[in-house]
Amino acid sequence: MSRIIWLASYPKSGNTWMRALLANYIMNREEPVKLAELNDFTLSDTIQGFYTKVTGKPIEKITLEESVAIRPTVLRLIANSKPHDHFVKTHTQPAFPNGAQLIDPSVSLGAIYIVRNPCDLVFSYAEHFGMSVDLAIRDLGDAENTTVSPHDQIVSYLGSWSGHVTSWTGGSIPVCLVRYEDLLEKPEEAFGAVLRTLNIPIEEERLARAVRHASFKSLSSLEKADGFAERSPHAGRFFRSGTAGEGTQKLSKRQLKQIVRDHGAMMEKFGYAV
Repeated sequence: MSRIIWLASYPKSGNTWMRALLANYIMNREEPVKLAELNDFTLSDTIQGFYTKVTGKPIEKITLEESVAIRPTVLRLIANSKPHDHFVKTHTQPAFPNGAQLIDPSVSLGAIYIVRNPCDLVFSYAEHFGMSVDLAIRDLGDAENTTVSPHDQIVSYLGSWSGHVTSWTGGSIPVCLVRYEDLLEKPEEAFGAVLRTLNIPIEEERLARAVRHASFKSLSSLEKADGFAERSPHAGRFFRSGTAGEGTQKLSKRQLKQIVRDHGAMMEKFGYAV
């Protein structure tokens, strides 16, 4: 059986950036990989076709309870949809607080987990979901937070930012942790560590080209030229800024205090100043 290598993160933490880096390195083209090709390169655990195949129902007839109950079967279908181990994007936690499993270790080879400072993440999250920064801060602190994919209508259980990070980095699935900020500051070093974890031989020129093709400047240009199906209807663009440090400049003292109150311990653990 083929197994899944999860590309996991809280929404707007750099998941699509990592997909673009991997696609550009593995495909190794002279020109950047088109954004439309990313969905073929990496599947998602919210693709409705897998759920409708299992139930025999149209997606609008599948309840949340049903989608959770059939998820083990869906994940086996996703794992076996390619003849080799492959990448699958997810934003869901591995399990509900009650212990109900959402990410099955038996179909999982491992995970690349991208973490981002919540003080910066809230701005991208707010724009993506069409809400205020205050509401985004509330969502990141909500242990029952869920989202629905606008394209596939499948619910993802996020939970709080701290709970999400804890569940992925402290679970039974082997994880390669990548900080968004390290990808910004030293992309070749940070992405090179991912390739080594995946046992993919590193070629320096190829690595530099992949980093260049997947830069925010390149991805933004591709989106401007061709659009991007994953862009939220609430946002003017998918690739927003690709920077770090926005939170300390733009958040009010009250907002910063709330984020630190909700996530201070986890922020400190991953090197985010509190």
